[in-house]
Amino acid sequence: MNLQSEQIQTLNKIMEAIDEKAAQYKEERFGMREAQSEAQKKLLLDLIDTAMQLAKEINPNPLDVMDDLNRLHSQIANMR
Repeated sequence: MNLQSEQIQTLNKIMEAIDEKAAQYKEERFGMREAQSEAQKKLLLDLIDTAMQLAKEINPNPLDVMDDLNRLHSQIANMR
């Protein structure tokens, strides 16, 4: 397997984790204590940032994935 294939496979796994964590965070954040909510939010935002960095290394750039990640990052960052 070449580097590009490995990067795409890794990005797909990270995207699965992001989808799962984002759905869980959106559903459960009101029941969490503030410290726990902030920790989960930071973890999710860091995971999104990692996915963005990896997506930037793939050529051609997966622009649709990058747009989705940017949109999700903004949504999560603005949640209270």
